[in-house]
Amino acid sequence: MLWKSASLRRALATVLCTSAVIGCEPLPSEPDVGDADLGTAQAGIRSASGTLGGKVVWAHFNNPPAYSGRDYTITDELKRLINEVPAGGTIRGAIHSLSIDGVADALLAAQNTRGVTVYLVLDGKNAPSTDPAVNTIRQVANTRFCTNSSGGGGCISTTSASNMHTKMFTFSATKDPNGVLRPYVSWFGSANLTYTSGTDAFNNTLTVYDAVTLYDGLNANHSDMWNRRHYSGNDYYDSASGRGYYLANPADAYASPEAAGQTDTIVTRLNDVTPDGNCRVRIGMAFVTTGRPALLSQIKSMKAGGCAVWMVVSGNPTDGIDMSQSVYNELLDAGVAIHRRDKVHDKFFLVYGKYGSSYAYRVYSGSQNWSQDALSENEELFVKMAPETGSVHPMYDAYYTHFNDAYNGGVACTKSNYPCR
Repeated sequence: MLWKSASLRRALATVLCTSAVIGCEPLPSEPDVGDADLGTAQAGIRSASGTLGGKVVWAHFNNPPAYSGRDYTITDELKRLINEVPAGGTIRGAIHSLSIDGVADALLAAQNTRGVTVYLVLDGKNAPSTDPAVNTIRQVANTRFCTNSSGGGGCISTTSASNMHTKMFTFSATKDPNGVLRPYVSWFGSANLTYTSGTDAFNNTLTVYDAVTLYDGLNANHSDMWNRRHYSGNDYYDSASGRGYYLANPADAYASPEAAGQTDTIVTRLNDVTPDGNCRVRIGMAFVTTGRPALLSQIKSMKAGGCAVWMVVSGNPTDGIDMSQSVYNELLDAGVAIHRRDKVHDKFFLVYGKYGSSYAYRVYSGSQNWSQDALSENEELFVKMAPETGSVHPMYDAYYTHFNDAYNGGVACTKSNYPCR
């Protein structure tokens, strides 16, 4: 059902929250958004499309509780993208973990039946696996399992705790969901190619079509992982030299690791928002540690400046929320609303706020968790999507609904109920 005004949608959501869902969040007081279908009126959103920076973008989401505990939306879309690459094309992929046969089968078939050139890098922990999907991937000619001399699983990073945690594919050409063949396609997000942290968890991915600058940038990152290029102090991201970031019209991508004690790639993407009473921030995160003090300060500063801030963080009823207690207490003291929800594997920030002199709607996504490892030890991507303005913002609307799909079914957290079981 499409509601014709934001005021009607907010009224309905308020009634639903009051009568049906304990602790759920009604629609915010953002400006009227036309015919978008938002919030609690639509559960289990699976996909959305729009135009960012003049390029076609599709978002896909997993919401397992809406589909009996297992949602194949993202996996099916990735297989479709692989299967639609024309003969003679090229696929590059970075896979953190793999156990879903269908994706592996599609990649091998692309190579063997259509002559597609496939380059894959996988975190080193996959190397000893006897899983059938990993055995299939070993048959892809250009496959590398990343390990380093310290025993870590990173390609670029050299520390023992490192992971190749990026989830990214590029396609020289493939069809969009409407069947249109498009070149220079990039896919990235939070979902692993496994059941535990893929189909069985809340996740999001974005696919950007016909964006050559982004495509080239992500391929440069993939090449550095493929060639295992190492840098002193793990300082891969370096703004001064132009290394580790890729500025493109529909999206800017920033690659970890960055040397410890320098900047925070998430903070320096969020600090161009001017906080005020109209600002809205929503955070979907798998886990939160004490290792990102600058990020904690940024969110607290945005809240103090007038932004309303909501978070949904993973955790189960036995162990509670996957968030350090000191950070938990500081955020609650600052007025941030936090819900715990089982099996959240997302890593996104959703902002409506003032950028410069005007307001915009913006999605930030990728593979970075709120942890020090994600910043300075792992290979990761953090992606700042181009802004949406005016009355039409389908990407923001879709992520808003995905956020509420998790948040509204979660447990409201307080200081007295830590760890928020």
